[in-house]
Amino acid sequence: MKTALPADSRFTAARRWSLYAGVYALGCAALTASLLADVLGLFADVVGLPPAAGMPLLATPALVVGTLVWWALVERPDTPTYLRGAAFGLLTALLTGALWTAWFVVIWGLEMLAAGPVRLLVGFVLGAVAVAGVLVGLPITYLRRRSRRASAAAATANSL
Repeated sequence: MKTALPADSRFTAARRWSLYAGVYALGCAALTASLLADVLGLFADVVGLPPAAGMPLLATPALVVGTLVWWALVERPDTPTYLRGAAFGLLTALLTGALWTAWFVVIWGLEMLAAGPVRLLVGFVLGAVAVAGVLVGLPITYLRRRSRRASAAAATANSL
């Protein structure tokens, strides 16, 4: 016998999972930033981030972006599919990269972004984080799908 969860508990679970996804995106972004530290260290220096905290600061927008993208793509339509999870990772990575690219343009101007080596570096970093984003979107989707199956399972004497 299946029991329906009240609408407010689904909303609470959706918010909780959106926050989990944001924290997960932050951790993945920090790991990716540390792996690309040689290239991103130069970027952090160019946009004026402190050398010691450059990599963690570059990952910080992923917390907010990841939370919002997870909510919009996975929780709001109430369908945690692997395709949506991969899209979550991809969009989170690209939007985070786009925010930093926009910040670079604010500081240095659009003409600096058009310079040959800068375009190559931005393209390389966005490409690398896009691939990483698709891959890191899948594990959290797996966990979310499992948690939904467990909560939708019939209540038994052992689970009460």
